[in-house]
Amino acid sequence: MALQSSGAISISQIKTELSSSSNSLATLSTAAGKTAPHAISEFYGYSAVVPLYYWDLSNDIKWDSAVDKPLQSTSESLSVSLWIRPQWSASDLNLIVFDLTPSGTTSTANRFFLQYDYGLNRFIARYRSGSSNFDRQWALHSNNDATGTGTSSSNYWTSSNRGNTNSDGFVHLFLIYDASQSSPASAFKLYWNGTELRNTAASNSGSRSNMTLDELTFCGNDHNTGGSRIADYMFMHMWDQTTDAGDLATMYNSGDPISAADASYTTNLIFGDNSESTPSVNDSDSSGNYDFAAANGQSVVEL
Repeated sequence: MALQSSGAISISQIKTELSSSSNSLATLSTAAGKTAPHAISEFYGYSAVVPLYYWDLSNDIKWDSAVDKPLQSTSESLSVSLWIRPQWSASDLNLIVFDLTPSGTTSTANRFFLQYDYGLNRFIARYRSGSSNFDRQWALHSNNDATGTGTSSSNYWTSSNRGNTNSDGFVHLFLIYDASQSSPASAFKLYWNGTELRNTAASNSGSRSNMTLDELTFCGNDHNTGGSRIADYMFMHMWDQTTDAGDLATMYNSGDPISAADASYTTNLIFGDNSESTPSVNDSDSSGNYDFAAANGQSVVEL
């Protein structure tokens, strides 16, 4: 809890805020990132807790103009990490969690996306090229040990049934696509709060061809959305490589959302968003690879 913004502040209050045992004002001030000369007054309104920010979405947000484009060849792998908090009701339909597409087209022939299919209560991770589908699908109710949403196909993932979450109601999703694998069950792995969804509901083994995917959309797409786009997002990241168990656990961070930079996992990072306010058009993402394209009236708010 932040210290008061006026009145008397004691050394003991500052120690409590910083979880410190020091009785030295200089030591406490330095620990808080402040510079000399040190004074108790500089702690007015101070909080040792770094605030978190999230996208409050009822429509999509978009980045484009990628320089290092994901999945430029059929031999290139991909990892995607994000935190999401469902806000849709039980009457809503499908959600495109994220969507990689070519810019300037409404064709659905070439895409890479993760979808939550409400009617089937399952995730679908799909590499779609030349209108051919290569995908793996996971029913949430068949992976209840990870999701915690329930064991019935009618236990839909909604704002009233978020399943296993962190203390703020967010779920960490981590999708890994290994291009070297020939079968969808081996190529795609999906993790919910660091626990792998192992049971496959369905898959398609269509052919894969090269694509040019320079546009990235969250909470919707340019095409056939046909459903809900009401959710909260934070700390979205993408790497053009597979991710090992150690880096995956680091990004989950025991339920505390973290940026790739703070997790020291920036090798082959090609997208990162830890916005504290709505970016302006053409602002770079935190990897410097994408430009912000459209907020569509959506905003970033403090948790």
